[in-house]
Amino acid sequence: MQIHFKAALLASTIIAFNTSLPVMAEENDHANTVMERVMVIGSADRAQDLTGSAQFIDNETLDQNNYTDINRVLRQVPGVNIQEEEGYGNRPNIGLRGGRSERSADITLMEDGILIAPAPYAAPSAYYFPRVNRMEAVEVRKGSSTIKFGPRTTSGAVNLISSSVPSEQEIEALVGYGTENTRRLQGHYGDSVDFGSGNFGFVIDASHDATDGFKDIDIVGGDTGYSIQDIMGKMKFSTDPTADIFQSLELKLGATEEDSDETYLGLAQSDFDSDPFRRYASTQVDNMDANHRQYHLRHFIDFGSFDATTTLYHNQFSRNWYKLDDITIGGARESLSSALDNPVYLAALRGETNLDGSAANNLTVRANNRDYYSTGIQTDLANQFAIGETEHSLEYGIRYHYDKEDRFQNEDRYSIINGVMSLTNEGAPGSNANRHATAKATALYVQDEISAGNWTFVPGVRYEYIDFKREDFNSGEIRENTVDEIIPGLGLGYAFTDEVSVFGGIHKGFAPPSPSSTNDDNEESINYELGGRYNGNALNWELVGFFNDYSNLLGECTLSSGCSGGATGEQFNAGEVDAYGVEFSLGYDAAPVFNVRNDISLPINFNYTYTQAEFQNSFVSAFDEWGNVSAGDELPYIPEHQFYVSAGVVAPKWEVHVAGKYVDEMRTQAGSGSIPNGQGTDKHFIIDVAGEYEIFENTRLFGTVDNLFDSEYVAARRPAGARPGKPLTALAGLKFEF
Repeated sequence: MQIHFKAALLASTIIAFNTSLPVMAEENDHANTVMERVMVIGSADRAQDLTGSAQFIDNETLDQNNYTDINRVLRQVPGVNIQEEEGYGNRPNIGLRGGRSERSADITLMEDGILIAPAPYAAPSAYYFPRVNRMEAVEVRKGSSTIKFGPRTTSGAVNLISSSVPSEQEIEALVGYGTENTRRLQGHYGDSVDFGSGNFGFVIDASHDATDGFKDIDIVGGDTGYSIQDIMGKMKFSTDPTADIFQSLELKLGATEEDSDETYLGLAQSDFDSDPFRRYASTQVDNMDANHRQYHLRHFIDFGSFDATTTLYHNQFSRNWYKLDDITIGGARESLSSALDNPVYLAALRGETNLDGSAANNLTVRANNRDYYSTGIQTDLANQFAIGETEHSLEYGIRYHYDKEDRFQNEDRYSIINGVMSLTNEGAPGSNANRHATAKATALYVQDEISAGNWTFVPGVRYEYIDFKREDFNSGEIRENTVDEIIPGLGLGYAFTDEVSVFGGIHKGFAPPSPSSTNDDNEESINYELGGRYNGNALNWELVGFFNDYSNLLGECTLSSGCSGGATGEQFNAGEVDAYGVEFSLGYDAAPVFNVRNDISLPINFNYTYTQAEFQNSFVSAFDEWGNVSAGDELPYIPEHQFYVSAGVVAPKWEVHVAGKYVDEMRTQAGSGSIPNGQGTDKHFIIDVAGEYEIFENTRLFGTVDNLFDSEYVAARRPAGARPGKPLTALAGLKFEF
């Protein structure tokens, strides 16, 4: 088979390269080395040295804002385009550098260096997303180095770093209460004990987040929020760090339970204008019931000449999103998007017209019952050596991965009488969809960071071999597809001084097709970036230009994208697309300017992103967001301008931070020129405030206000109808640290 030749060629190159070179002896901090192997950047300082754009959000920054919403965390990073959905970020839509944001399916999403999307190859849509309030860092990496973190290499990688095992005892807790009956409880406990020949350590994170929600259901009322419980624990055994061969073994276990009263149905524009926070009576039974489990076992060994990190992982995610899918009146069935434009159907959605629940007049509620499995083993090896005047940091690895999506869905019919829904016909389990989509993937990569004087070169290559299979047990149809791809990249940098440097890169962008689609084409592009950065004591900045030249952009028909013109899972080929732009970020401590006390800092941060993404050819598709496209049309859900600015005062016993985010209007359908009414989001500038005050030793009072000026805006029009951003919400409570 072709895989055997290509894999063997790459593996033999790696082995020969490693064994033929002298070792450069070096003292290693083992704990830091282990962290570097599971992180895509490593630290804020390391981000300043990479030959590519990278941002590192550390624990201090995460802690100061008390966010549980990953959207609000990532708005601090340039080049990130986010489409809000329900206001809380529980199912984020994240895109990078003009890439599609829907369900974050076009980025490589990881937790502790492990693929964490429900089924990263077969069904990557992020219906599960790790809880950001238990993370100690968030990393975003773009550019040529992302080929190390496939399978999706076009836009970039987002890696969330969970709490690490501490070297000494840590006890932390948070208790908070806020608007809409919002409750937050969070606990963190960790410790390490030396036992002569080694060390044992552990950490436990547990949280409970709940809110009644900021929307009101017509006629019947009821909660529109969520309740999420999350627990994660790690146990770690390490040998004596002075041993000739150092080893550590870490077991990580995690569980998340979610119960949220969320819907796919938004509002007609006229209703949004009157009250953006209403929900139609026809959504009263909509509910997401989900649970996630993760099991990771990581072994690290340092031989002195090189180190190896091997991780066995298994993630499983089950969810049943029971939600309104369509409406039938007089025997004519309409999708939710179409129903919003029809006064007769809209009246029924509002609960103003009665439907008896018969086959001819009913509300259809679909049980989107799905199970996901993701399991595999990956090994990453690294060593440092010198050849003459050049220094090398060589990394290489292999991953074998299997994932699966199991759909077992049914549809129920409901009546709605005087605004109250009642079940009239229960569909047989699996009658709507009963199918499996699976992927078996083998991936190899090698990357070498070569330093020669002021120059740094980072060549790398990735290889992906994927077997896809889809079995439909209702129709008997079986689809199979094989993907075999080599993905090269090159980054380079030059340091003029310790503070000033330039960097650039070129790499191949790649994303595999969906196993549920009859389209077997890969998404492919050639991506370029060129930038410069300054890293001083009080001031740092980075300016980057990027150009992603797609030869084949894929769009997928999903219910969450509002797609009603094709089969769910079907992909459409948009052909050539150009996505380009500029990213700028700046950080500055203004304390010296104002001559304040030495123990006070005045951090200021700013970032700006300009993005253009345009189709280069004309075509007709059944994908709602694209439709009839003409060359030059802009892609939907990509703002042309956005910026973030924050300022704070940090003193020994108190601190306060103010942050604002501006997002330009975005198209919700492909087009050019001015955005037609009802086909775009609203531009908006949202300000958040967070502060803390130490009332006793180890005890701090905190308060946060999101959307301080209670701005109202259309955040999205998918899946169906106008959807608002989160209004003013406040939270206050206590933090304890021991």
